[in-house]
Amino acid sequence: MNADAPVLRGVGLGKTYGNLAALADADFTVRPGEVRALIGSNGAGKSTLIKILTGAVLPTRGTVEIEGQAAPLGDPLGMIRRGVACIYQHSNLAPAMSVLDNIYLGRQPTRALGIVDTGRQRREALDLLARHDIDIDLDRPVGSLPTVKQKEVEILKALALDARVILMDEPTGWLAAADVARLHATVRALKARGVGIVYISHVLDEIFAVCDTVTIMRDGRIVAESDVAAIDRPTVVRLMVGDKLAGEASGAALQQRHPRGTGVVRMSARDLGKRGVFGGVSFDLHAGEIFCLTGLIGSKRTELVRTLFGSDRFDTGTLEIDGRPADIRSPQSGMAHGIGFVPEDRHREGLMLDMNVTENLAMATLDRHRRGPLLSRGSMARAGRQAIDELSVRPPDGGKLVRLLSGGNQQKVLVGKWLGRNPRILILDEPTVGVDVGAKAEIYAILRRARGEGAAILVVSSDLEEVMTVADRIGVMVSGRLVATHDAGAVTQEQIVREIGGGTA
Repeated sequence: MNADAPVLRGVGLGKTYGNLAALADADFTVRPGEVRALIGSNGAGKSTLIKILTGAVLPTRGTVEIEGQAAPLGDPLGMIRRGVACIYQHSNLAPAMSVLDNIYLGRQPTRALGIVDTGRQRREALDLLARHDIDIDLDRPVGSLPTVKQKEVEILKALALDARVILMDEPTGWLAAADVARLHATVRALKARGVGIVYISHVLDEIFAVCDTVTIMRDGRIVAESDVAAIDRPTVVRLMVGDKLAGEASGAALQQRHPRGTGVVRMSARDLGKRGVFGGVSFDLHAGEIFCLTGLIGSKRTELVRTLFGSDRFDTGTLEIDGRPADIRSPQSGMAHGIGFVPEDRHREGLMLDMNVTENLAMATLDRHRRGPLLSRGSMARAGRQAIDELSVRPPDGGKLVRLLSGGNQQKVLVGKWLGRNPRILILDEPTVGVDVGAKAEIYAILRRARGEGAAILVVSSDLEEVMTVADRIGVMVSGRLVATHDAGAVTQEQIVREIGGGTA
């Protein structure tokens, strides 16, 4: 086979649902040893294209070829057998089973009478680890592994199937910076061995760091393809979201900063500490400002803000709200003090995925919808319609189950749930993880609007581009210490990077 010939090729792919064209006339190729980014806003058609390429969805039109041979359409098992594997954002592993059993789950090598040949299974797995330079304990339960190691197990599953192309859907969404670098190293090693990679990510830094080529989608169509080296970030953003949202996204960083906001101190922390976690943390959070805490994952930012909300307790120091001592012992106490908290993991901690948009939006304000001992569905629906309009939730359907929304729209619902309480203090932990560029711009606009209405906003973010875009002031945390605080307009990203790495105040 010609080394430059596509290992995977889609020609004229389209998919319609009734009158809706989810995908139109898509031509898509991946070559051996190529890392191709597939990017676009939520709803751009990426998921439909990937589902067709993996056999999960039967296209309305078009063909798929693997190494020049026609591939079975709408046949996931057939695609796997022909060397196409997919690693999804959320793990598809059996957590209680060992690494070894997960790698070969459902296709263990057997001896006579169907008995599993455990010796051969282990030999093949050890050979796989050696060939791809992956270090992992085959006997350890997968559920006890760090997230990055679980991703490596999924890659090993694909390689054990002799995958010639691996589709990776948001593979670093929940990884620390060091783990992202490790996964990128694994991707480069696979590339060097001739495996084709389709890399789906909302994080543009990753695209420029690890990908060779990029395919950009919008409104169900492929709108551009390019070598990564031949395209710049503003062009990528414009192609993804169109001129209007691109202008909003790039213009957000030029908004007037409001360090210390109105000057009114909403929250004041002095020498806060939690034994063995963080210590000596002091800061003031003002009405009408956005204060961003940044640092490496593991710097204890999340632990700090959970303490401020009352999910955890601090051991030392003092906390004041509006100039008065605040003894916040629980989330209910935090809410009573006017605090709202948007957690990092919207699926596990933030939303009721099998409830609808209206119900989720009302979840933090149920007391306002009570009529005697009962809840008023009419009151909830009226409040929900207003919130959906203000937040630009799409589709604007209060009856839609939240799990059926895109990540960006789920996040808008989660933020809206807390804004419905009109909190004096709003804390958000990694508010745009897994959210596309357009939805990020909309969420930033929501936060700026809340700031303008006098809310004091505390944001935890690992995304330095986000921090430099949205913050009025920036705090840097290292190993449980707040080592520096800056007005956002008076500090460079390079200085923040140095402080994150070295803890220099």
